[in-house]
Amino acid sequence: MMFEISSLLGIHFSQTLLLMRKYLSDMFETKKVGMKFEDWIQLLPLQSKENINQKHLSEMLAKDKTTVSRLVDGWVKKGWVKRYQSPDDKRIFVIKLTLKGKSIWDKGIPVVIAADQVFKQNLNEGNEKELFMILFKIQTSIQFSETKNVLS
Repeated sequence: MMFEISSLLGIHFSQTLLLMRKYLSDMFETKKVGMKFEDWIQLLPLQSKENINQKHLSEMLAKDKTTVSRLVDGWVKKGWVKRYQSPDDKRIFVIKLTLKGKSIWDKGIPVVIAADQVFKQNLNEGNEKELFMILFKIQTSIQFSETKNVLS
């Protein structure tokens, strides 16, 4: 029996994620949101917290510190975020969304909501709930596996 890589769950998720990201990227451009979808999704952690330090942002985005530093540099130049030293620890840089950044980010919300409707158009309410439960189980399995690997 020959192994089919395309039968792996992770491959299907990756292909689906790529299609969803492409769709969202195209919609952000079509609707002239003012930022690319990639920037929008990476700014998401700043929506849930008033301030976030670069190290924590790096962990949340699963990107190395240098990459996040370059991202933040670009966002600062565009006026989307403000970066400043923590008053408690001068080694830590804290990032905060500016009013301009928040305004542009908010323009992306209706685009994401409309895209979500496209993604779910062939799912009934039961399918949707089941999908969320399955995704939660997968995420829990991954987090448990990561914790187990750290403890070993």
